[in-house]
Amino acid sequence: MKKTIRYIGYILRDCRRAFPVFFAMNLGVDAVRAATAVMQPLLLARILELAGGAPAAEEGRLAGAIALYGLCLVCGPVADAMFRSGSKNARVRAEKYFGNQMTAFSAKIRLEALENPETLDKFGRANASMTNQIEFFEQMLFLSRSAVTCIGLMAVVGRYSPVLVFTGLFALCPGLLSKIYFEKRLTAFRRSQSSVLRRSAYLRGLFSRKESVREMRVMGFGEYLTDKWKETNAERARDYRKMNLDISKKQVWGIIVLNLCYAFNIGLSFYLMAAGRISMGAFAACLSAFTAYDGALGNLIAIMFGIVHTYHIAEDYYDYFTIPTEEDGTEQYRPFQNRISVRNVRFRYSGSSEEALRGLDCEIKKGEHVVIVGENGSGKTTFSKLLTGVYLPAEGEVLYDGQRTDRLCRKSLYRHISAVQQKFVRYRFSLRENIGISDVARMGDTAAMEQLLRRVAGEDFLKRVGGLDVQLGREFNGLELSGGEWQKVAIARGLWKDSDIVVLDEPTSALDPLVEYDILSKFAEMIRGKTSVIISHRVGICRAADRIIVMKEGRVAECGKHQELLQTGGEYARIWREQAKWYE
Repeated sequence: MKKTIRYIGYILRDCRRAFPVFFAMNLGVDAVRAATAVMQPLLLARILELAGGAPAAEEGRLAGAIALYGLCLVCGPVADAMFRSGSKNARVRAEKYFGNQMTAFSAKIRLEALENPETLDKFGRANASMTNQIEFFEQMLFLSRSAVTCIGLMAVVGRYSPVLVFTGLFALCPGLLSKIYFEKRLTAFRRSQSSVLRRSAYLRGLFSRKESVREMRVMGFGEYLTDKWKETNAERARDYRKMNLDISKKQVWGIIVLNLCYAFNIGLSFYLMAAGRISMGAFAACLSAFTAYDGALGNLIAIMFGIVHTYHIAEDYYDYFTIPTEEDGTEQYRPFQNRISVRNVRFRYSGSSEEALRGLDCEIKKGEHVVIVGENGSGKTTFSKLLTGVYLPAEGEVLYDGQRTDRLCRKSLYRHISAVQQKFVRYRFSLRENIGISDVARMGDTAAMEQLLRRVAGEDFLKRVGGLDVQLGREFNGLELSGGEWQKVAIARGLWKDSDIVVLDEPTSALDPLVEYDILSKFAEMIRGKTSVIISHRVGICRAADRIIVMKEGRVAECGKHQELLQTGGEYARIWREQAKWYE
């Protein structure tokens, strides 16, 4: 309950901030709508009483009552037109406001959380519910109007018989309780389907990505993927139909009770008039009130069902903001002068039963060119993420001259680190933007960027692609580079940022070993004097390293220079012997 009250407060607060004019206007319009709905039966009774043989002196009052009744009838359509006009603009503003909130928060989420499938499910649900807050606000207005209308109409008929009030309220209970029950079932079902929907979207996306389409056609498994997509959706559709059928059957009982109460109230009103206990004008007022009440009550139950449903969808949006965010430190990073120390570091990914790092210890000295090698799954990439402060250790510490990464302001640390990831991003921008995005302030320095590209990609690369301002990627009618060319662009992007520490996490692993050796050798020359770390499962580049750190099963197995480790005859020597043929 506390969470519900808190979230409703968030929704109303955010709606007021997103569209303040529409918010205030609708509060006023809705109050007028509720008042006119209650006044209509009273005015109708007054008109019938004044018209039934009233003296000439009462003609002015009769005309006034008729005019006011007509005004009440006009208010509804005018208010609806104003609402529809403002609603479209409010929805645009809401999408911008809530989208900005979600984007800003997403930038702060701990990267470890993105390893958890539940985080992806929460993102999918939040993204789908991003503008449901305005719908919830509108339904809250409808709910308050319907509630005020029902109360007012019950007060009208209560003037003539308290029994009519009781039966009117009784009609509300079955429908309300059944709607709440059904909504709980629908919400539980919708949330249970998050991973299914994400899987369905993934399978559907395979048919729109050129790499997967090319492979499925050549290998001939397109029909298999189609069947998997159909199976995923068919199972969800069957579960939904079964649940929806059960709900529909039970809803009938609520409708029956509601209509029986309506018929009883009309019949009782007629009996009271026939018995002379109420006048014809009062009967007309009761008839008008019950007709309006029946409609308002149906709306009230439907709106309450809708508002609970919409709230649970909006709740998914605010639940997204409970994902752990990066815990930024307060200390400013001071560029290290001596060494980076890694002491007894342990780390486990969310949902994993095994540790990726199991008591890692090592040191990297300033200005060293270090290569970290090891077979797949040895913890190399995880180590690089903790080294750069992207991940924080569960136990142990990473220190830059005694400065712990978990206590540092992360931005101040990132300003001095450049990284090229194993799964680098191919931005569908211009070539200039693809490189310059790592240091936007220098993006206009054409001469420096061209010189960098010549060193990384070769003398003829720029001429072949058509210059720095060529659009890359076929999606936007641009030039498509080869895999190796994209990797060279990613390395150039990493080097464009003038940083003290450069980390390369297997960015060339998909290339031929000799090509990889050539690229990384050039890289080593270009960053001479900086502290550099290359993560690789290949050992060809190790001969040029100041120090080699060999990892195995989440720990440092060996550490030393190339010849030293070969003579030791340990893990490094074994890997070298297996890969030596690649470099002959």
